[in-house]
Amino acid sequence: MTSLTLLWVLPLAGAAACLLAGRAGRGAAKACALLFSAAFFAVSLAVLAGFLHGESAIVVGGAPWAFGISYRLAADGLSMALITLTSFLTLICVAASWKLDVSAAYWANFLALASALTGVFLARDLFLFYVFWEATLIPMFFIIGLWGSDNRRHAAVKFFLFTFAGSILMLLALLALVAAAHSATGVWTWDLDALKGAPLGAAAPWVFLGLLLGFGVKIPIVPMHTWLPDAHTEAPAAGSVMLAGVMLKMGLYGIIRVALPLFPAYALSWAPWLAGLAAINAVYGALCAMAQTDLKRLVAYSSIAHLGFCVLGVVSLTAQGLTGGSLQMINHGITTGALFLLVGFLYERAHKRGVSDFGGLAARAPWMAFFFGFSIFASVGLPGLNGFVGEFMCLSGIAHSSVPLLGVPFFAVAGVAGVTLAAAYALPAFQAVFWAPEGGASVSDHVTDLDLREKSILWTLCALMLWIGLSPQGWLSVLEPAIRGLVR
Repeated sequence: MTSLTLLWVLPLAGAAACLLAGRAGRGAAKACALLFSAAFFAVSLAVLAGFLHGESAIVVGGAPWAFGISYRLAADGLSMALITLTSFLTLICVAASWKLDVSAAYWANFLALASALTGVFLARDLFLFYVFWEATLIPMFFIIGLWGSDNRRHAAVKFFLFTFAGSILMLLALLALVAAAHSATGVWTWDLDALKGAPLGAAAPWVFLGLLLGFGVKIPIVPMHTWLPDAHTEAPAAGSVMLAGVMLKMGLYGIIRVALPLFPAYALSWAPWLAGLAAINAVYGALCAMAQTDLKRLVAYSSIAHLGFCVLGVVSLTAQGLTGGSLQMINHGITTGALFLLVGFLYERAHKRGVSDFGGLAARAPWMAFFFGFSIFASVGLPGLNGFVGEFMCLSGIAHSSVPLLGVPFFAVAGVAGVTLAAAYALPAFQAVFWAPEGGASVSDHVTDLDLREKSILWTLCALMLWIGLSPQGWLSVLEPAIRGLVR
């Protein structure tokens, strides 16, 4: 079994092992989840190490099946960065959920989700890509619907319907792409590399639009975003971490991996429109976050804003912007993951998460205040932390883009406005919860500080924020070779 196949098979085997171990008790299933998630993380680090030492790509291929479908996997720096993020956050989610009294199915769904996400980032056959893409919906649907909050069923169904509709649009576009390529060449193939440059005729703009809509729902791009706040609000804390940390990156990854290489001419001509949508995301998401009184919804809307920055970097079609957008995907997964965990830890103690429900919490939970503040400063782009590096590269890329209309100040100014608004919604909420005087309805007296397990998780996440902020070159050296190939 090759290392790439092992990457997606290992967590899937872990999901099956958790279900079997659950027969011996919930503790056995939990221990099994920890073992397999740690092994998955270790394997991903071992493969990533090759890219840190100059390896550019790994390819695994097989003979075509019916209609040109084949088992073809490949990994470059971008793929491995996202797979390593997936494995890391899977391990973090298992550790963060350790005190929960849940069935074996809970742990199995997280590992199955990690397997499907890894498959998305590895697949180079578009049929295989679609199968893995659809497979991510099932475990997340159950994670939200079975272990979420009071309105979990409504949120789970809404999540499934929106994202499944986007997937259908993507499937129709892929079918049209393969059929048009067959008509022009007489060869059936779903191979991504073989389809580059295939003459598609009049079908090309419609295929490109279908792919953009399918990927845009997952990002999500405004106005296709309305499923996200409900899904985040009702999901368990660990579910929100995987949703924001990795699943939202699938749409951006699809644009970078599939849409841009297959349709470079349309990417150039449509880039200003996509940049306009990204600017709306950055500003609209921040404005919506300012209006929230629920901490979890505030972080959910902040994700919409931050992913707007990622899209701005990607559609700049410059090496700096694309690398910055890719790095910001990693940064967002780490920072927003920490914020969702902190809100979850707070909710476990107080069973409330409204901004006005707390006050003066720093006196009773100083470690929680420290980690919350650290993560918020990273989220708003404080220099020296990871958010600053990614946002700066995205804004610099869009400002220096040679694509017609992209170099105008509007897009960079909209991005700067998004950064300013991020401070306007995040810092007042932090001040109100941790530093403002306690109100009459405050439940801060019932909140205890973080325990050793929770501190260990958050120290790890905050150390990564600081490391990337002060020394981003390690991640950039992994991402840049893949991005340079795409720009060429």
